[in-house]
Order: sequence, then C-alpha cells, then structure tokens
Amino acid sequence: MSEEHPAHEHHETAAESLQPRRLTPAENKLREIRTKAIEALLLEKTLVTPEQLDAILTAYEKDIGPLNGAKVVARAWVDPAYKERLLKDGTTAIAELGFTGLQGERLLVMENTPQVHNVIVCVLCSCYPWPVLGLPPFWYKSPGYRSRIGGNTRAVLREFGLELPADIDIFVWNSSAQTRYMVLPERPSGTEQMSEEDLATLVTRDTMIGVAQVQRDQQEAAPGLPSQRAVADMQGETALPRQSGELIFQDPWEGEVFAMAVALCEQGLYPWGDFQAQLITAIAASEHLPLPPEQQPTYYENWLTAFEALLLEKGVLTKTKIDAKAGWLARAASSSGSRAFMHLRWHQAEEEDD
Repeated sequence: MSEEHPAHEHHETAAESLQPRRLTPAENKLREIRTKAIEALLLEKTLVTPEQLDAILTAYEKDIGPLNGAKVVARAWVDPAYKERLLKDGTTAIAELGFTGLQGERLLVMENTPQVHNVIVCVLCSCYPWPVLGLPPFWYKSPGYRSRIGGNTRAVLREFGLELPADIDIFVWNSSAQTRYMVLPERPSGTEQMSEEDLATLVTRDTMIGVAQVQRDQQEAAPGLPSQRAVADMQGETALPRQSGELIFQDPWEGEVFAMAVALCEQGLYPWGDFQAQLITAIAASEHLPLPPEQQPTYYENWLTAFEALLLEKGVLTKTKIDAKAGWLARAASSSGSRAFMHLRWHQAEEEDD
C-alpha cells in the first residue's frame, strides 16, 4: 500500500443535495406503467430484447459513464507536456479540462508502464475520485475487494480477467479522504493514427481503477459506437443527467426508456438527431408550463414524452396501442397489489390488443 489510511470525511449529505427532483410515488407509478407499456409492445414486435436493453445500460454505466477521466487519459496520451503536468499535479492538470469538485480536491495520477501496473482501492470504505470516474462501482465498495486487493493482488486481478506477467511490479494505492488516486493506463500499440476523441472511446472506468487494461480493438468491438458517442456527448439542455461524470437514473423506468431510445437508434429506425429534436421540443414545452420550478417535468419525463412522440411519428407504435397496454398494466398491478412493474412478464396478446 502507498500510505496509511487516515480518518475519513464523508460527504453523503452534500451528494444527496445535488440530486434532481424526485417524483411522488403516484407520479412515478404512472411513468413506470407508461414505460413498461411501450417496452411490452416493442418486445412483442421483437424490436428490442431484455438482453439488448441490459447490455446498453451496462455499457453506459460502466464504459461510457466516466467520460471525464477518459478525456484526461486521451489528452495525456497525445500531449506529452500535459502528461508531465498531470503526473506532477493531477488536481491542477485535471482542472485544466474543467473537471473539479467534491472528492477531487487532491488527486494523484499514477502511470502504468510496461514495467509497472497500478491499482487503486479504499481499504476502509469507498473514497474515489468522483470528478474523473463518477461514482464507485458496487464491487469497489465490497469487503472482498477492499480486504484482498492489497495482499492478494494478482489473484484479485485475475478474477477481473487481468493476468499480468510475473516480472511486472504492481503497486496498490490506498485512497483516503485527503488523497484520491486515478490510474493513467498504458496506451495500446497500433493507436498512433487515432484522434484524441477516438482514443477516449477506448478508455473504460476499470482501466482507470487498474483492474483492466485498455484494448485497442474495443472500439471496433463495441456495437453501435457512433450512436453511443452521439448519445454520450449530448450538450446543453439535452445533456444526460450526470453526477461527477456518472450517468444518473433515479428510478428503474428511467433507465428502461433511455435504453429503448438508444436501442432503436442503433437498429437504424431513426438517426439520433431525430430523437434529440423531439427531446428539445419536449423540454421547451415543459418550460412553458405554468408551474413553479420544483414542479417542472424532470429530464426523463421529457425523455419519455420525446420517445413516445418519435415512435408515433415513425409509425412504430400507435397511441391507441400504448394507451390500451398501459391500461391493462395498471389494472393488473392494481389487482395484484403490486407497486413495482419492472419484473412483470408480458403476454403476446391481451384482450385490449385484439
């Protein structure tokens, strides 16, 4: 380990204060029903599959979420002067790109080389560099990782699928309330002609923690990558809700409707610009509603409105079908006494669809 772990200062209250407005239980139930109605109809048409939606959410939550750190790494790979500043004073160099904030006050960057591999951990809880990596994954906070990575490092890395040669030195850096760490992974060979933007697409969260290495073929292997970048790089009023670079879903239905919109784009049913135009329209309409700011539609309410409007515009679904399916789901949930709809199993035909 690089240092002793001092007493922690926790910031959960501050983090919670940054959360967007939560819907009431009744509001949330209605949006959840509407989302599952659309999903059920798309499943019946075999336009999406549960596995496809899960894969999209996993990609955005694990690989595309920590965009800030990926941009830092790519800049260091193409700009030797920036890399020198980054390794000398990570906090200041990272701030050059506009990434600052809570849990990034003192940030050190450790470089991986052909001779040295670095891994980060927080042995007592989950100190983590939010401004560049977003929020920590569940396994980073787990006792199994925290207690074993320091004393049985190679075995733990092997469990992540990373087998390092015996002659590589491994250093485990213990993040604390005073100092947090980020790994600068090795740039893979064969990427000399890639642009800084394209290089950033190769960098995942796990490579910046040190439990994985950057793979050159990741870009080619990632399905739908152009649309993924178009979604991830949305700016202005349509920009995805993020906290320290990490994608935020307050409730499960938000992730579901997000994944459906991306899935149909990746299948070629519409270009991403068409969805974004609908989202801009929905946001503008919501801002003109005679409601106080605390009652304005949330980002994903506007996303749901935009997605449904686009499905109707493209002739993928009809409002009559969506209304009928939503009504059936509402009655089914009411009769079962269930308040959660995310695990219901859909039938290929219901009375309302005949």
